[in-house]
Amino acid sequence: MGEAVARMRAALERNRSERLLALFDYLVERADEPTAPSESQIAAAVFVDARSPAYRPDANVRVYVHRLRKLIDAEFADHHGPSLRLPAGTYRLELVGDAVEEGALPARDALIDGLIDVRPRLRAGMAVWLLVLVVLTGAAAGFVWWQRERGQTLATVSPWSAMAASNRPIAVVMGDYYFFTETPPSAPPDRPLREIWDHNVPTREDLIIVQMLNPQKAEAVRDRDQHYVTAATMSAAATIRAALIRDEAFRNRTIRLYAASQLTPDVLKVSDIIYVGQMGGIGNLLRDPLTQASRFRLDTGMDALADTVGGKRYQSDGMELHDERIARRDYGYLACLPGPAGNTVLFIASLHDPGLSEMAELSTDAARMRAVAHGRMGCGGGFEALFQVRTLGSAHLGSTWLLDRPAKVQGIWDNSAPAPEFRLDNAASAP
Repeated sequence: MGEAVARMRAALERNRSERLLALFDYLVERADEPTAPSESQIAAAVFVDARSPAYRPDANVRVYVHRLRKLIDAEFADHHGPSLRLPAGTYRLELVGDAVEEGALPARDALIDGLIDVRPRLRAGMAVWLLVLVVLTGAAAGFVWWQRERGQTLATVSPWSAMAASNRPIAVVMGDYYFFTETPPSAPPDRPLREIWDHNVPTREDLIIVQMLNPQKAEAVRDRDQHYVTAATMSAAATIRAALIRDEAFRNRTIRLYAASQLTPDVLKVSDIIYVGQMGGIGNLLRDPLTQASRFRLDTGMDALADTVGGKRYQSDGMELHDERIARRDYGYLACLPGPAGNTVLFIASLHDPGLSEMAELSTDAARMRAVAHGRMGCGGGFEALFQVRTLGSAHLGSTWLLDRPAKVQGIWDNSAPAPEFRLDNAASAP
């Protein structure tokens, strides 16, 4: 391991990060021990800061390990000799023969109670018969109305029925995008900073890595912890929340809104999750399991989904006017996965905003969901479905079901297996 360790240590010394270097040295020392170091052991050995009694070293361990893992992958990406690897889900440093390649994205029944058996015994005259007839007519009308209203509730239709019996809080997670600022070259001091959205820099931790790998640009970019949520995402989240509050099965549940960048493992484990947003705004905690379960690949630029089963590509027209041609097509996505702790994770998503508005309305309309589900969209084993949305510029005009199929849910929450990456290769303009 000596040659690979010396190579990586030299790279860290060049970047002048004392904490990352101390973390790396500690993991090297523990590499040959029978058990990997724990998060608390790393915190005590590397991140203790006696100058601040309120300092929380354990909160930094996962962030710095994530940064170190990215730097190791970058350092040995094109190296064909002995290389280092820090696998996801463990804190053990490993030596491998070749550089590790990251994976890519390879995915009604109505509840009808028993019929009322009304068998009156009519032994009176015509007046009694007439009275019974009125009563029966009213009861029948009321029963039909009850059945109709009962059949329109979300709790009676998949995938919502998977959440209906739960008493967990519900987390409505809105897709968002990370921005950083950049000072243009040779710009005067009073010139406003330029906001950048880069597919390759989805988090502030990734920006730190970019700064370390590109020292010449480090001073030009700044992290201001800014995230962008589209107006359609906020509107769709409000639509879904209102539908849950109207439904008897959900109205007494705790419903909280989160941005995808705010979602934590603790919230993910104790809540039923509803993701609502564009496909490109799914945060890391939900992206990894979804990319393992799904058979779709999000294309570069986030304008299309490629089906890895049949090779078909579903291209959105976006929302812009090009050469007097109005956008007329977007795609909506619906998926349901079993969560990591017996909970449910539901995705209501799209490529662009028009499709998202349509998916929010479709998914919260029990009658429409029953018409398209046909009993196939059961959430127990997981499923994914695709819809084509008819649009007129930024407006949506309805949707057509295209396909639904089981998702590949086995092992998607297993941290011991390396998770494939929802790869976005190039920078793009803001959504």
